[in-house]
Amino acid sequence: MLRVNAFERHVAARLLDFFSSKTPWQRSLWCSGTVLTLKETLQASQAVSAGVLSHAALQNLASQASILAGKDRGVADPNVKRLLQNSLRTEAKGGLEYEGFSCRVIAQVIGDLEPEYLPQWAQAVSKPEDLPSAERAARAVASHLLDVGFSSDFLHRWWTYRIRYEPGSRALCEILLEAHAMIARPPADYEILVAFEHAPVPDPSRLPTNWLANRDVSNWLKKNGFDVSGVRQRGGLRFTVKSRDPFAAAESVAERVDRIIARVNLGSYSTLVPINRMWIAGEKEATPLRLRRRRVEVHALHRENRLFVDSEFGIVDAAVELVAPLDSESPGAAVAGGWAAIEALLAGPGDRERVAAADRMASLVACSFPRAELTALSYKLEEQGGVIADRLQACGSNKERSAVVAELVTAGTPPTFEHDSDTAALSRMAALLSRPAQTLRDVEAHLSDCLRRLYRHRNMVLHWGRTDALGLRACLRAAAPVVGAGLDRIAHASFVEGCHPLELAARARIGLDTTAATGRSPLDLLD
Repeated sequence: MLRVNAFERHVAARLLDFFSSKTPWQRSLWCSGTVLTLKETLQASQAVSAGVLSHAALQNLASQASILAGKDRGVADPNVKRLLQNSLRTEAKGGLEYEGFSCRVIAQVIGDLEPEYLPQWAQAVSKPEDLPSAERAARAVASHLLDVGFSSDFLHRWWTYRIRYEPGSRALCEILLEAHAMIARPPADYEILVAFEHAPVPDPSRLPTNWLANRDVSNWLKKNGFDVSGVRQRGGLRFTVKSRDPFAAAESVAERVDRIIARVNLGSYSTLVPINRMWIAGEKEATPLRLRRRRVEVHALHRENRLFVDSEFGIVDAAVELVAPLDSESPGAAVAGGWAAIEALLAGPGDRERVAAADRMASLVACSFPRAELTALSYKLEEQGGVIADRLQACGSNKERSAVVAELVTAGTPPTFEHDSDTAALSRMAALLSRPAQTLRDVEAHLSDCLRRLYRHRNMVLHWGRTDALGLRACLRAAAPVVGAGLDRIAHASFVEGCHPLELAARARIGLDTTAATGRSPLDLLD
């Protein structure tokens, strides 16, 4: 079990937030780690040489990587940090050429940095006199573990056990060193079976080596201890994949099955329909073929009773249709549909760069952040009962509820919460309410980086065919909840006020740029 102190509890709570499938968008992880961002910079340099990305896109990414490295305690040696940042800055002069000197320096730094990244963080969190920000520590550790190939579900279980249930007591630095040892182990082999409800019978003379006939599927399931009652199948495919954990292996197989389905559906007169579960040798239960959604949530459709409306079709309806693949489809379709929705809503006349739509989406999501978090806290506070709960029950809107919580914080009487995740959220809100303009600029910058990354990967997929781009899956994980939050605000404004998306983005821009001068409440930025 993790030792109890405020810093380590905060880090632990945020790690579980970042790995949970139930975390709302405002508490999710919007970024990738430093190491992956550096690798993406090298790939972006290659994309520039191929004419896929612009120098401006590479310069933006190199700047982002430089900022990340500068603040990252995992890059501990100041000389290495300086060398890395100087190499990244050469892009401003057009010097970050693919396979050029600066790229080769960065590649070698990555090779030295990656094996020692978590041990450096373990040292950083073990020095009480010089602790990093708990938020920054949690983001760095979580993103690194996800970036090296572990699945969110596995990491949530792994950390939950060590934080809450493991016998004895350990410091955070000790658990980080155990996580480092886990990374150092080579990926394991996983044998996974996918069976089909309907499948064209392969040519007997050219059967895939991993094809199993009906009887073979049944025998494999029995051999591996699975119950075959109720399994109606017409053959299957057995995959062997190397992966960090069973859930990551299942995600990899699900993508491979999607590719095979596309081939069969386009290359034959039949269809391939998988059973919506897979079986992993060594596991006790079957695993869903689609492990989890990416959490694109547009609840305005339900709140405003638009789920079954079919008489109108406007720009918001088109965006909902376009964004649907981002929630659960294959990476290529997801990144294409997700960006298409953003561009359809927020690209406007006179835009010199289509990526401006990403910045506009980031602005309006940043404006939504304070009210979303304070509203969530208000419901947790109401569950605790008491006088404040009575006040909250009397509120007529989420804006009023969030204002009640904000008043408690600014008055110096912040509430207490049972769960550390809520306590960490309250800490973030206290910082925002005390320095709204500065904090919102920081939030907006993170969101802008996240959504520009979506645009960059969209270009690499559509114009370069790189459905295997290094950061594509990490990009989708981070961007999907953010896109959902932005689309939810746009849909609400459209349905309730008839407000055009660009008008809402203009409100957001004005709100963010005038908060410091006007003293405007961060709860009113989109009103």
